[in-house]
Amino acid sequence: MAVAIHIHHVKKQYEDNVVIQNLSIDIKPGELFTLLGPSGCGKTTLLRMIAGFNSIEAGTIAFDDQVINEVPIYKRNLYKGR
Repeated sequence: MAVAIHIHHVKKQYEDNVVIQNLSIDIKPGELFTLLGPSGCGKTTLLRMIAGFNSIEAGTIAFDDQVINEVPIYKRNLYKGR
């Protein structure tokens, strides 16, 4: 089952290094979406934030209408196709 992914005003930083600043993206259910950019621009960091491996310093990430910022990795069901 496809879900929408809503990323709103997300920020990620490591100490004084801001990797992702105020990122907002809405991905529709079933939409083919690609992350492109140079090395170090935050592509993998964003994917790790969606999966729950990296913390989110600001903003929200939601699957459909459920904000997942504080949802543990094992409850996100990313590997089961939700």
